[in-house]
Amino acid sequence: MTDSVDHIGDTLREFYAVYGTADEGPPPDVNVTELLPDTTVAPEDLTLLRTAIDDQTLRRQFRICREILEDLAGRLTSEELLRELSTIPTTNRDFEELSSGVFWFTLASSLDRRENGAPTTPFDEQIHLPLPVKVRMTVQGSLVLRLYLSLVYMREGVMTDLITQGAEARKPCCGCVRKFLNCDYVCRIRNALSHGSFSSSIAGITFRDDNGVILATPGFLNWLCTWLMLIQLQTLSSGSRACDI
Repeated sequence: MTDSVDHIGDTLREFYAVYGTADEGPPPDVNVTELLPDTTVAPEDLTLLRTAIDDQTLRRQFRICREILEDLAGRLTSEELLRELSTIPTTNRDFEELSSGVFWFTLASSLDRRENGAPTTPFDEQIHLPLPVKVRMTVQGSLVLRLYLSLVYMREGVMTDLITQGAEARKPCCGCVRKFLNCDYVCRIRNALSHGSFSSSIAGITFRDDNGVILATPGFLNWLCTWLMLIQLQTLSSGSRACDI
């Protein structure tokens, strides 16, 4: 282990400890500052990291979102949402809309394909990118498309209508899903995707909306997308059952 100062690695580790998942961030015995060329990390990226670490409002919004997701994870794996929504009638047109959202979400997920650990894309023969850039663009591109489909495309459609009906009928899992979709952290990501902006950064994806900046890690966003997918799948399955009732 080196005794050299590692200001980049220390900042990244502090950031991931707050906003990341268990397997994210550089190991404590790796000096990131020594490994990276001077031009690799933009000063504004480090400023964003520091700002996110010190932003108590963002930390609270993230903590609330993660707590809701942890509660929701147990409910979704037991198919509680499916059972609740199966009692709400749907139409064939509703089922088609739900199907398209799930299908497109699955297509977006399939964009992150690997061969011997490296991502593969349809334009590999035409465009040659450095491996770190290619990995970052593939992972983050898949995440942005999945988040857009779940939080923007499907947000104002049948899925939300069904969950709202369930929540108003005091069905607990529907209430938890609505709470998740309406929590500040998720709403700010949705706002950035629909009428704000987003960009790549050293630690993940930076979302900008009218309330400022959210810097989210790929690990957490992927975890969030996992439960968004289950919400969509169980809503779709419930629509199929309800049509048969």
